[in-house]
Amino acid sequence: MKRRDFLQLLGTAPLAATAPAFGAAPGANANRLLVLVYLYGGNDGYNSWVPYGTPLYYKLRPTIAIPRDAVLKVTEHHGFHPSLAPLAPLLASKEMALVQGIGLEDITQQHFRDAERAFTAADTDQYLNDGWVTRALQRRTPDEQAFADAVALGLLDIRESDPMGPMRGDRQRVVQVHYAHELLAKRRIADCVIGTNTRGAAAVKANAGALRMLELKTAFPADPFGQSARAAVELAASDRAIPVIHLALNGLDDDKHHSVDCHWEQAKYHGDALKRLAEGLAALRAGLIEIGRWDETLVATYDEFGRAPVENEDKGTHHGHGTTHFVLGGRVKGGLLGEAPAVIKVHNIGGPPPVIDTRSLWTTVIEQWWGASADGVFARRYRPLDLLRA
Repeated sequence: MKRRDFLQLLGTAPLAATAPAFGAAPGANANRLLVLVYLYGGNDGYNSWVPYGTPLYYKLRPTIAIPRDAVLKVTEHHGFHPSLAPLAPLLASKEMALVQGIGLEDITQQHFRDAERAFTAADTDQYLNDGWVTRALQRRTPDEQAFADAVALGLLDIRESDPMGPMRGDRQRVVQVHYAHELLAKRRIADCVIGTNTRGAAAVKANAGALRMLELKTAFPADPFGQSARAAVELAASDRAIPVIHLALNGLDDDKHHSVDCHWEQAKYHGDALKRLAEGLAALRAGLIEIGRWDETLVATYDEFGRAPVENEDKGTHHGHGTTHFVLGGRVKGGLLGEAPAVIKVHNIGGPPPVIDTRSLWTTVIEQWWGASADGVFARRYRPLDLLRA
């Protein structure tokens, strides 16, 4: 697709009406919801935000590079993977920011430790018991009327000792539901809980958490991520005080290697994973607009690391470092932040370090979204990103 054609698409693509439904006036509810979207396994930023203007990209990826004519060109150098086309209207309407070159410094490129750091936002030599969300929520005035402090839909964390991801620890009420389609069918969280921490278990026991039945006009994809997006909207409608909802993108067979952790046959799986991500996020946005909560919601993708710029011997990619993530919401300024990771010839594991520390994004959430202080949440102070409108 030519760049001028894509820009025309951005200008003409229909957007859902932004007037809130259900009689809610804009700004009437001060509750701020964070929806975290975990790209389980480490997404390939180079084939998501494609450096089509860099000839070396095509030399280093002889079989898995996105053809130049297929890229949805946004700038003279970068564009979207074609599977991300459903997100194009959000970029046009300035409701989505691409945070380029984001990641944690000095990662090990091993899933277990780097996922732990992604969940806890720890420094290289730190081993923390509490997730960064757990610590951040301590800075807010809790709303005891909320069913829980965090609800996770889908995979959260493979750890057996404390499988609560960024909400690990027992300071907050965390509830996990693996299968969103069961929740949508049974309508009661208590019937679908797969795991909790101690405080989350008490919350489930005290309140069965029946969902409010909605007649949504928004159409949601039928795959697990799309159903998680629908369940997130229904949770956001039924309990406006829940501060965090966590979603995860995984393979359709629950194998992360058939999603974004593409060590082999990347062309077979990655485009489908990005399509499910984009369609799910677009439906999430439409559903939140429908219930009047888009301006109260901030959506952010994250993972443990990106992928290497070099194609490996199995027509896939190994672990990398800096990557590009999406931040969406009715109060997001939109546009491009940071600098996209450079295409460099390295060993097929590795890549350029990040230019934006992930903790700068989380500081933005804590201070500018929730209006709390990030002091003490991280080992050092990080400057918030210029990401949100007042």
